[in-house]
Order: sequence, then structure tokens, then C-alpha cells
Amino acid sequence: MMSRIAAPSTRPLLLALALVLTLAGCGRGGALLAPANDAPSGAEATRRQAAATVAQASSSAAEISSPTIITEPGSYRVVQDFSATGDGIVIQADDVQLFLEDHTITGPGNKSGRAIVVDGVNNVSISGGTLRTFGVGVVLLGSIGSSVRGVTIEGGDEPAAPPANPPQIGILLVNSYRNTLTGNELSRVNLGVFVRGAMSFENQFRQNTVTAGANGLLGICYNPAMGQGPAGPRRDRITNNVLDGFGTGIQMSAGSAENRFTANRIRFKNLPWEDFNGTNVFLGTRTEDLTP
Repeated sequence: MMSRIAAPSTRPLLLALALVLTLAGCGRGGALLAPANDAPSGAEATRRQAAATVAQASSSAAEISSPTIITEPGSYRVVQDFSATGDGIVIQADDVQLFLEDHTITGPGNKSGRAIVVDGVNNVSISGGTLRTFGVGVVLLGSIGSSVRGVTIEGGDEPAAPPANPPQIGILLVNSYRNTLTGNELSRVNLGVFVRGAMSFENQFRQNTVTAGANGLLGICYNPAMGQGPAGPRRDRITNNVLDGFGTGIQMSAGSAENRFTANRIRFKNLPWEDFNGTNVFLGTRTEDLTP
């Protein structure tokens, strides 16, 4: 059973310290460029910065030690490792700062459950910690101006064959805009970052490392939302990320337009990217073909 929790009524000073805010198949392009041996070090730098911010967190932050629904604004921190048979933490209030610190939330495995759900609310920041063996690590549903920073997401590398056998997803955004993903480390997932819906736009993804296991399908995937027509996400900025070992590094649906990919590194088994729309821009991409 999930508990419901509200932060203390005093607004912590974390509003001033807040971190930078912000399934179906997913169309062929991408010239092979010279591989590069250097990978962005942003994930580790972001992790250190997140840890420093946590150290300044107000002592009045509400404590979380088990599956929880957050219903009031404020600051919250996870104080121990715990497991969840379904969702781990569901956030249903604007202006929430969630610090996972160095703790691990473990899911049920077999591509089930969601570790952290931002459920139709805005200005949420999530930082630090590890989310392990959930069907989805972090999901933003209709969220504006939220951030996910310095989080480690570890999947179970189970096989997937969408849509009948849905994939495990690292971070999922559905009809969410002006959000930021920075310095996260995702591994052993079928889809790394999955962005869906015409109301997803102007998001920023920077210095994330997304590493496939044996069953990695797509590093980044852009698609329409289910039942909402062909329009997909648009005008996102994806910069200086590493996508390592997936069949296809990036895939853009026919309705996903005007997204800009800059200075990313892609190590792929099939294609570096596919763009079924043609208006998406790929600049300075460093690629490496992993096929024998």
C-alpha cells in the first residue's frame, strides 16, 4: 500500500536552491562520421553538484521511506532504500523538490511498475539516487518546467517486441514541455528516452549517458501519443549525450518535427538515426558502427 505524504507547511529555502527546471514503435538518415573516444563527463559533474545541493537541503524536508504519493508542494527526501510492487513515488502537487540522495528504489522486475511518476503537475525537480528494475524509471505526464537530474536508472534488459511485448523505458515524457533532463545515467533499458505527443515541445536533454544491454532497441525515440493523431514532439534540444549500444540511436516519427540534435555521440548496431519527418536537425554527431 502506498502512503500519502505532505511536506511541512513552511516553504523550505529549496525554492531558491532548486535544480535547473525545466509504446509503440517510433522514420532513414544519418551519415557515418568518425568515432570519438571522448565521452561527455557531464553525468559525474552533475551528480556531484546534485549531492552538494542535497547537503544544503532544509532539515524540515519530509522523509520518504516506502512507496508514497506526494500531495502537497514542498521538499521531500528519501531516507532509506526500499522496494515497490507497483509505483514507487507518485507526485501529484506542483512545486515539489524530491531528493533521492544516495538511496535505491527497486521495482518488481519483468518490466512492471513505475519508479517515479510526475502526474500532471509542474515545476517538479528530481535528483540523485538509483531506480532499479521498473517498467519505467521516471515518467512525466503533462508536466511543465520540471527537471530530472543526476539520477541513475537501471533496467533488467528483458526482451521486448512492441506493441505486443512492450519495452522497458528509462525516462518517458508524454505531452510535457519545457522540461530538462541533465546528467542522468540510464542502462539496460529497451528505450532510453521516449518522448510522446504533440504537447511535448521545447524540452532540453543534456549530458545524459544511455547504455543498452543485449536487448536495447532505441536510445531516443519520438512518437505521437496514443489516440491523439500523428503529430509528435517538436522543437526539443538534445545536446552532448551518449547513446551506446542500441540497435538505432535515435528515431523520429513522421510527425515529430524541428527537433535539434547537437554534439551527441552514438554507438549503434543498425543505424545511428532515422528521421521520418525530415525537418529534424543533426549537427556534430559522432558515430561508431558496432556491427562486426
